Amino acid sequence: EKTLGIAGGFASYNTSGYVDVYFQYSFAEHVRIAPELGCVFRNDGKSAFIMSADMHFPFSIARGVQVYPLAGLTFNNWSYSGGSSARLGGDVGAGFDINMTQQIKLTVQGKYSLMKDYSGGFIGMGIGYNF
Repeated sequence: EKTLGIAGGFASYNTSGYVDVYFQYSFAEHVRIAPELGCVFRNDGKSAFIMSADMHFPFSIARGVQVYPLAGLTFNNWSYSGGSSARLGGDVGAGFDINMTQQIKLTVQGKYSLMKDYSGGFIGMGIGYNF
């Protein structure tokens, strides 16, 4: 199964919103890779370009509903008045998916990106197309 979607939510580092495009590829029953590419909107003089490659480990809790822990790598390039700073870090978190139809999936996810000086949480929702 493959999913392409868009997500958005709250980024705690600069207390702003974010939006990203994600792709999920399930290559085993309980393992999928989930790269994301997006941006954190400017607030308090800070904004960011974000890129992550996370691994999800989904398991079904009901028909059409899956829960997953996640772990992965992230790269953030934070811009602020006076310059910018690029950081590599790690992601940890969890989420759940609800299959609305065979093609449409809703996702709710929370994760924490650990990195020097720019650690923060991301809580969001997304909608994706399964193909």
